[in-house]
Amino acid sequence: MVAIVSAEPAGGYEPVDYLTGIALSLGAAFFYAIAALVTKLLKGTPPHLIALVQVITGAAMLAPFALAAPLPQGTLQWTLLLTVGVVHTGIMYILLYGAIQKLPTHMTGALSFIYPIAAILVDRIAFGHALQPAQIAGSIAILIAAAGTNLGWTLRPPSAKRGLKRQA
Repeated sequence: MVAIVSAEPAGGYEPVDYLTGIALSLGAAFFYAIAALVTKLLKGTPPHLIALVQVITGAAMLAPFALAAPLPQGTLQWTLLLTVGVVHTGIMYILLYGAIQKLPTHMTGALSFIYPIAAILVDRIAFGHALQPAQIAGSIAILIAAAGTNLGWTLRPPSAKRGLKRQA
């Protein structure tokens, strides 16, 4: 967090805009965590129903912004819009909420951190953007942390853990 806040924004962004972006990102992460917890509690509810409720809620909240902009005019624009809406949102939500209901909480959390790595790689492949050293280092740290969480790594050496069990 310190690295993000202390970083200098690139591209001539105002510091206020940069900090607003950080605050909005933290808010999005907070509400994603709430959605994941609620999804975990809805174990018997089919994932496609949870996705439908999420999409309808999101559409209602974003409708004023969407209505302020002109509608897509051509077939290509409508095709792209439907692809993003159905494939990238609908199917992804169904898979995500189905996985959240089936996986242990610690694994869901660890795997959620892999999403930014996928986004960075797609950005590289689709748009040819060069990876920055901070992105590479962050990706490596995320992969190590996800592996450690899923494989049960600890920071204590095995002898220290045994000593704690004997004292208890």
